[in-house]
Amino acid sequence: MIPCDLELRLRLLRVAQGLEAPDLLITGGRVWNAFTGEVLEADVAVCGERIAWAGPGRWSGPVAKEAPRLEAGGKTLVPGYVEPHTHPWPFANPLSLGEAAVCHGTTCLVYDELLLHLALGSERLARLTAALSEAALPHVFWVARMASQSRFEGEDEFFSPEVVSALLARPEFKATGEMTRWTDFLDPARAPRLVEVVEQARRLGKFADGHTAGASRKRLPALAATGLRSCHEATDAAEALDRLRQGFWVLLRHSSLRPDLTALLPILGGTGFLDRVAFTTDGARANHVAEVGLTDHVIALALAAGVPANHAYRMATLNAAAFLGLDQDLGAIAPGRVADINVLENLDAPTPRTVICRGRLVARDGVLAVPAPSESFAWGRAYAGSEPAIPSWGPEAFLLPFHAPNPFPTGRLANAVITREAAVALEPRGGGLWPVPGPEPVHCLALTDRNGSWISRGAVSNLAVTLDGLASTYTTNGGTLVLGTSPDAMALALARLRQIGGGMVVVPKNSEPRDFPLPLAGIQMPGGFGPAARAAREFQDAVAACGYAHADPNFTLLFLSCDFLPDLRATQVGWVRIKTGEILLRSESRP
Repeated sequence: MIPCDLELRLRLLRVAQGLEAPDLLITGGRVWNAFTGEVLEADVAVCGERIAWAGPGRWSGPVAKEAPRLEAGGKTLVPGYVEPHTHPWPFANPLSLGEAAVCHGTTCLVYDELLLHLALGSERLARLTAALSEAALPHVFWVARMASQSRFEGEDEFFSPEVVSALLARPEFKATGEMTRWTDFLDPARAPRLVEVVEQARRLGKFADGHTAGASRKRLPALAATGLRSCHEATDAAEALDRLRQGFWVLLRHSSLRPDLTALLPILGGTGFLDRVAFTTDGARANHVAEVGLTDHVIALALAAGVPANHAYRMATLNAAAFLGLDQDLGAIAPGRVADINVLENLDAPTPRTVICRGRLVARDGVLAVPAPSESFAWGRAYAGSEPAIPSWGPEAFLLPFHAPNPFPTGRLANAVITREAAVALEPRGGGLWPVPGPEPVHCLALTDRNGSWISRGAVSNLAVTLDGLASTYTTNGGTLVLGTSPDAMALALARLRQIGGGMVVVPKNSEPRDFPLPLAGIQMPGGFGPAARAAREFQDAVAACGYAHADPNFTLLFLSCDFLPDLRATQVGWVRIKTGEILLRSESRP
């Protein structure tokens, strides 16, 4: 629910009866009705942040001489789009991403807080999320994770039911976040804490966002029985239908990493009801949003694939709002709803010409018409204490120890995020071991936490042929990741990362290193969206110039430290074979 104070509600009542003039009148438009699918000529009378009257027909009530009027000129009005599941990183910050979203007609976003939680802890996180939601141009809500994506010592206490419940009690939090390690729900030792969190969310009137990637038909009923509400991980229509049959909400994903919409859309012909299906862009990178858009892009793809306009717009508006429990406030142009309105040329063109959010005109032709909150927000104060402690390690730290397996189990990238195990021979070098040079470069890997208190070592191949080194504080464990074809290149990348205070450093073989500072928690840039989108594009181009041929290097960096994707990953315990949990090379403590 989005609260509406009594005085405004009574004003809406008076304006709806024609007893009082609205604050804003939108005239000459054609309104798409999210409940009936009709497109009817109608004016829209706005009072404060909400709609008092939306036709059908033209407004015949009083009009204040000083009140603004927007002439729609026969254009089509649809509700603001709702993005129910996204991740505000890397490069862009939650405010700047929201501003870019508004320019493309998305007036409500739900953000993941995981990396900010790891950086700040729950108390400072709560202050930050409240400040960001208050300052944001669109509606910004959050989900509270119940576990990390890279298991660590003390995790159960860090994400205890008490901690998660305290966050869920806050108005800006709508749900628990996706549980990527969903097999924990099926583990008798780990399930009780997780199920307790889900039930606490339900008691608070919130819900549990789901993640069931790779779950078989046999396992889906058990996951549905836990109380999980949704899944956005289906990759084709059959998987989506399997989840819908078990009562899950299904979020059809089309992201910069997983552009799955074409494979998912046949579900629309396989079910008699579409009321539990919505769109999501999941974690679209900043330059992707700048180049193609957000929810408007997904609608356009659906329309191009032959999806009826009523279905496409419904999944981006009222259905998404209903999934969040906000359909009494968002997702429709109707009396009492928040005045989030996109003015389109017609239903064939989902990118809006004009965007109204919370009753005021905020964007025209893809450009903000109001000051950007991201340009004046007190970033330094709000993110104080989020800085990663980047270690100062010399080349010797990156050598594999003499007791490492030889041949060494290496993770060969099959795509941006999946590794497949391959054996690589090692040879002595200095005080340790190093991969024997071969036709395909092998990048040794070192991972640590936010304090540099341990080191896990591993190796990956098929990364980038002419990439000598790379260091990043954008990792799913919240720590620092270093990759390189030599210990010296790794040490150079890490030293430069330490100098810039967090972000990403690219060390090409035949050109100068490139620094990409991310001062906010090591994952985001302060200020507006434009510089963040440009930096994101420059980073992607810099890695591509080194021979990176996969979909998105951001996700490669993010997930090399996860504990739920195959085959080999670095975590706090060491270099791990994920499917069996076998530790192939244990981590070491660092002073």
